[in-house]
Amino acid sequence: MGSLLLSAASGAIFGSAITASGVYLPSVIVSQMGLTNFHMLKSFLAASACSALIVIGANRSGFAKLQHRSDSSYGWFARYDANIVGGLLQGLGMTLTGACPGTVLAQLALGINNAWNIAAGCILGGIAFIKLEKQMKRSTASSRNPVPLKHTVQDKTGLSTTSTVLIYEVLCLLMITAATYLAPTRQHWLNPIAGGLLIGIAQATSVLFTRKTLGVSSAYADIGAYIWSFLNGTAGPGLSNIIFASGVVTGSKIMSQYIPTASESGSPVSLPAAIVGGFVMVFGARMAGGCTSGHGISGMATMSLSSFVTVASMFAGGIGASFLL
Repeated sequence: MGSLLLSAASGAIFGSAITASGVYLPSVIVSQMGLTNFHMLKSFLAASACSALIVIGANRSGFAKLQHRSDSSYGWFARYDANIVGGLLQGLGMTLTGACPGTVLAQLALGINNAWNIAAGCILGGIAFIKLEKQMKRSTASSRNPVPLKHTVQDKTGLSTTSTVLIYEVLCLLMITAATYLAPTRQHWLNPIAGGLLIGIAQATSVLFTRKTLGVSSAYADIGAYIWSFLNGTAGPGLSNIIFASGVVTGSKIMSQYIPTASESGSPVSLPAAIVGGFVMVFGARMAGGCTSGHGISGMATMSLSSFVTVASMFAGGIGASFLL
C-alpha cells in the first residue's frame, strides 16, 4: 500500500508540473510539430537536461540504480526498428490529437474537448499491443549476435559518463538558446524553461519516492493486460503504473485550481481521428518501449541510444504528418 501511495504522489507532482508548464495544451503540441511554436521543445529540453543531472546524482550516490532504456527490436529491418516505427507512430498520433500519453491525462483533468476520445483510443492501443506484441516479434539481432551491444552514448563513444552528461547539458542549453532567440514562443504565464525545470523536480520526486524514472505509456499497456487477464482468467500486472497515471490526473486538477490555465476547446479533430490518433500513439509508444516522458525526459537523461532514436523518430513522424496534413 505504501508503494502505491508513493506512486500516486509521484504522479500527482508530475501532473502538477506538466499543467504549470503549459505543455498539455493541444495548440502547444500541434504548433510544435508544425514548427510554428517552440514552447514544448524548450520545456522538453529543460526537463531532460535537469533529469540527466538527477540520474547521474542518484547513480553516483548509490541511492538508486537507474538503468538505460533497452533497445526495441522486432527483427524487422534494423537494431532499432521498433524504436523507429514506434516513434513515427507516436509523432503521427501527437499531430492528429494535440496530445501525448502523459498530457492527455492532464487534458482529461482540465476538461479539454476530445480528451476522453483520445484517452479511449490510448486504452484501445494498449489492449491491442498486449494482444499483438508476441506475433509482431521475429528473431532479433541480439539473439543472433553474441557480441555485447552498446546501449548508451558513453558506451558507444568511449567517453566517461560525466563527460557525456556535460556535453548533453551544453547541447540542451544551446538548443534552448537557439529556440528562444530564433523561433517564436507561445505566450504562457510561466516561462517554458521554468516549466521544464518543474518537470525536472517531478523527476527528482519520482526517483526519491519510487526509485525509478518517469514514464506514462506503460499504464495503458497495464490496463490492456488487466482486460486480457480478466477475459482469460489469469493474474494481471501490478497497479503501480495505473496508480501513477491516476495521480497525474489528480495532480493536474489540483494545480489548475491555483494557477492560470489557458482556455482551449481542444484541437479541431473528429471523433475517428481522436481515437485513431490515441491508438497509434500508445501502440507506437509500447512498441518503442516508452513515450515522450519515458524516452524523452527519462531515457535521454540516461543517455540511452534507443531513446535518442525514438525521440528523433517521434519528431520526424509528427513534423512530417503536420506538413502532409
